[in-house]
Amino acid sequence: MNHQTESIPSLWNHRVFQQLFWAHALSLFGSGLSSLALGLLAHQLVGASASKVLGITLAIRIIVIVLVSPWAGQITARWGARQVMVVSDLMRCGVLVGFYFADAVWQIYALAVLLNLGSAIFTPIYRAVIPDVVTSAQYPKAAAIGSIAYDAANILSPSLAALVIALVGFRGNFVVDGFTFLASAALILGLPRLAVEAASTKKKEHVSVGHGISSMFHRAKLRQSLFLALQTSIAGAFVIVSTVDLVKNELRLSDTAYAWVMGAFGVGSVCGALAYSRTSTRFRNAAVNLAGPGMLAALMAVAIVPRYGLVMAAWAMIGAGYSILGVRGSELLAEDSQGAERPHIFAAHFALSHAGWGLTYPLAGFLTTALGFGNTAWVFAAIMLGVTIPVWIAKTRERSQPQ
Repeated sequence: MNHQTESIPSLWNHRVFQQLFWAHALSLFGSGLSSLALGLLAHQLVGASASKVLGITLAIRIIVIVLVSPWAGQITARWGARQVMVVSDLMRCGVLVGFYFADAVWQIYALAVLLNLGSAIFTPIYRAVIPDVVTSAQYPKAAAIGSIAYDAANILSPSLAALVIALVGFRGNFVVDGFTFLASAALILGLPRLAVEAASTKKKEHVSVGHGISSMFHRAKLRQSLFLALQTSIAGAFVIVSTVDLVKNELRLSDTAYAWVMGAFGVGSVCGALAYSRTSTRFRNAAVNLAGPGMLAALMAVAIVPRYGLVMAAWAMIGAGYSILGVRGSELLAEDSQGAERPHIFAAHFALSHAGWGLTYPLAGFLTTALGFGNTAWVFAAIMLGVTIPVWIAKTRERSQPQ
C-alpha cells in the first residue's frame, strides 16, 4: 500500500479514490437494476418456468466468475487496469442493449455469460487497485465504503428498477441501465492512466496465472481471508435463499414483511461497516473475533424460535458480521500482497469466494425445501461452527507466538 500519507488527501477529497468508488458504485447499481427486468423478461418468454431460467442464469454467474476471475491479473498486466475496467463497462453496456432485443431463452443465457464476464474482470481489478491509491490508515475506511456501496445497491436497486420499469417498461429499463455503465466508464477515463495502475503494471513484472490461487492456500493471512469469506457465504446464503420460505410459507406474512426483514440484513451490514471503519484497531480486532460466533448464535436462535421479530434482529446481527468479515478479508488481502501479484491475489480471492457461494446457495435452497426453515438453520449453524473453529485455532496460535 502507499504509505506516503502526507501526499494523499482524505478519502472525501481524494479525487482518484472518489472517481473509482463512484464508477464501482454505478456498476453495482447497473447490475442491480438489470436483475428485476431480467425476471420480467424471463416471465414474458417462458411464463411459469421463469424461476428455472433465473436459477440457470445465477448458476452461469457463479461459473463465469470462478473460471474467469483468476485471469484478471494477467489481463491487467497486459492491458492496464484503467483500460480493462473501461472496456468491461462498455461491454456490459452493449450487453444490456442486447437484452432489449432478446426474444429467446438461449439469448438470455448467452448475454448472461457476457454480462458476468465483465463483472468477473471489473470487480477484482477495482479491489486490487484501491490499496495502491490510498494509505494503509485509509484502507479500512475505503474497504468499508465499498461494502456500504454494495449493500446500498442491493437495498435500493429493486425500488429504482421498479420506478424505471413503471416509466419505460422492463425492456426500456435495460437501455436506461446501460447508461450507468457508460457513466462508470467515463469516470475511469477521466483519471490519468498512471493514477489507477497498480505497481505491477508500472514495473511490467511477470506473474503466472496460478500464482494467486496457490498463494491463497499457502499464506496464513490469505487462508484466513478465505475462511472469513466462507463464513459470510454460509450465513449470507441462508439469509438470502431461505428467508422467503419462512416469511411467505411458514409465517404466512406479506411481501412487505419480507422486504422489511431483508432490509434489516442490509441495514445491519451498513451499520457494521460504518462501525468497523470508524473505530480503533483494538475494537476492529474484537469485532472480527466476535462476528463469526455472533452469526452462529443468530442461526441457532432462529432455529429454536423462528419468529418474525427475532429473525429480523438475527438478520441485522448477521448483516453486521457479514460486512465486518468482508472488510477484514479485504484488509488481509492488501496486507499480504504487493506489486505484480496484487491483482492476481484479489482475482483469486474473488473467484474462490464465489465458489463458496456456488455451494451454499443451492444447498440452502435444497435443504429448506426438503427439511424446512428451522432444521436447515441447524444444519447451517453446524457448518458455520465447522468453519469458525479453524479461525479460532489460527487466532489462538497467533496470540501464543512471541512478539
